[in-house]
Amino acid sequence: MAAVAQFTVYLTNCNVNNTVEQGLIAQGIDTCDSFLGNNDYDMKAVCKRIIQPGGAMPGRGAAAGRANRGIPVSFVAEKNLRKACFFRNYMHRIQRTFVAATATLALV
Repeated sequence: MAAVAQFTVYLTNCNVNNTVEQGLIAQGIDTCDSFLGNNDYDMKAVCKRIIQPGGAMPGRGAAAGRANRGIPVSFVAEKNLRKACFFRNYMHRIQRTFVAATATLALV
């Protein structure tokens, strides 16, 4: 549970809004350690999946079977996510302790 709280703090410090965070959790990235092993291309693909998850949304009448639009991810939020992922991988690579509470966007 503490890892999820650190993840929320880290994304908040990196100016990523709550809806995008929920989209990341839906894609399986739910802790700061989930960023490990992902590169820039992977984060672009995750953002694309959050925006266009595919499938159809249930509906009634004329709206039945409409396309699932997903969660809108702004360009700035995507850039900040890519920076957050890079910073987490960098701290792991240089074998430094990663503290989510002190990792702000200015530091990243």
